[in-house]
Amino acid sequence: MLNLPVLRALAAKNPQARFTLVGYPETLSLAENFIPVEAIHSIESPPWSGLFAGPVRNLAFDAAFVWMSDSIVADNLRASGIPEVSHFKAFPETGHAATHLLATAGLPMPDLPDLWRRGSDRVIIHPGSGSPSKCWPWFEQLSARIPNSILLTGPAEMHFHSDRPRMPSLRLATVAEEIRSCRAFIGNDSGITHLAAYWGCPTIALFGPTDPRIWGPIGRRVRTLWRMPLSDISVDEVRSLL
Repeated sequence: MLNLPVLRALAAKNPQARFTLVGYPETLSLAENFIPVEAIHSIESPPWSGLFAGPVRNLAFDAAFVWMSDSIVADNLRASGIPEVSHFKAFPETGHAATHLLATAGLPMPDLPDLWRRGSDRVIIHPGSGSPSKCWPWFEQLSARIPNSILLTGPAEMHFHSDRPRMPSLRLATVAEEIRSCRAFIGNDSGITHLAAYWGCPTIALFGPTDPRIWGPIGRRVRTLWRMPLSDISVDEVRSLL
């Protein structure tokens, strides 16, 4: 999600360009809302996975941008005959990650998008994250005190106990559409929280062990609560931001 600003900036600088994105397809598909995407491929499938071992034949591109710690993929893209290959470190040493990615390409931050179109009074609550240490422990109590709340859960959150209605195991594109029309979104440090914030949905992001000054979500209507330990953020404090 934090790559979207630099992709949008590249598209604005090169209005005739069409983009082929290589990485994790379901996540990359979200970029279709913002830039002209010609194709999306998995980095784990041929011929793209072959770039970790050597050059690949018949790659007809004008330019390639690679954000990875190691230069091997960029080196092999050059050896594959792509005339302009730019390789940058993916993670910042200082400052926000999205700002770092833009700086590597020498591009300014584009205007924040606004895809939010409120169509209901629902408050979407996503209690999960990629790490248990990033999960705020009071979501069950919070959801009980928000009458119009609905839980967004996947396989990792099936253990979560609540009497509130759920939206279980939705595809990412469907999640994005649900977030576009809700009243507000509340979540941990997670990809879904980044999605909600960047879409322009009113978002409350709860951070603990991760520094939001580097990895915080960006968007028009995002507010971040950051506390260590994460459990020190109270239910009342979160509700006061709704």
